[in-house]
Amino acid sequence: MVKFHKILCLLAFLSSVSFAGVLGIEPYRDAQLVKSNVQTDQQVEIPLSKIRRAGSGWEPESVIRLNGDYLTSLYKINRNALLEDVYAHYRSQMLSDGRSVLFECDSRSCGSSNAWANDFFGDYLLYGADQSQFLLVVKNQQDVYQVLYLNRRGAGDVMVRLDEVKTASVKNTEFYIVAQMDAHDIPRIRRFVGDLPENQRVVAFVTSQKSGVQTAIEVGDQLIAVVTAGLGDQLKEKVRFINLADLGRESLGVNRVSFVYVRP
Repeated sequence: MVKFHKILCLLAFLSSVSFAGVLGIEPYRDAQLVKSNVQTDQQVEIPLSKIRRAGSGWEPESVIRLNGDYLTSLYKINRNALLEDVYAHYRSQMLSDGRSVLFECDSRSCGSSNAWANDFFGDYLLYGADQSQFLLVVKNQQDVYQVLYLNRRGAGDVMVRLDEVKTASVKNTEFYIVAQMDAHDIPRIRRFVGDLPENQRVVAFVTSQKSGVQTAIEVGDQLIAVVTAGLGDQLKEKVRFINLADLGRESLGVNRVSFVYVRP
């Protein structure tokens, strides 16, 4: 009875999860997660134009001000990566599933990189040459906004900032699925877990379906065993696995792993 109650609670949780991972932004190859942050009920400005000097500071000429839940992630990519390739990688994903472009700029048409980094995003790690920056703002049909900013630092590393805002009208929870992938894709799962900050832990929801004489729960247990073995002793300590079998939402897919951050 207790176990059944826990399953019901888990399903209630999943029914209200904000599925950031379903929006499908896969990091660029070998990208390292530098930091991430989730804030709820925040007032957020979405830029719709280049940034310019305003009084004693800097701000975009046009913005949308929203109240909602705010997820931000910062990635670092090695200096050998081509900026155009990195931008194309993220842009193609952000424009899938009918998302519309609200604003897009590159190079000096975006304005001052120093202003974007320090005045708007508040992160000096994004500062680079004005001519090497890219900015993209999109929105999906559920009014979920995404903002991409990338630039190459003076040291040569490419920094990628990806923000997502779920407005108050559609948000339901402080939890976000931050990555979702095939349960058999061990290399990709290892990269994701290996790139987590030292003190960051995650919960991994594993979905499965009946196969032959094996129940969905048995298949899920096998998937978890395979993923755990693939992670190795050190990385597996960062992950708590939960076997959903076939009880998860349709949007979770089948034979997939969905990761949710655990607050440090």
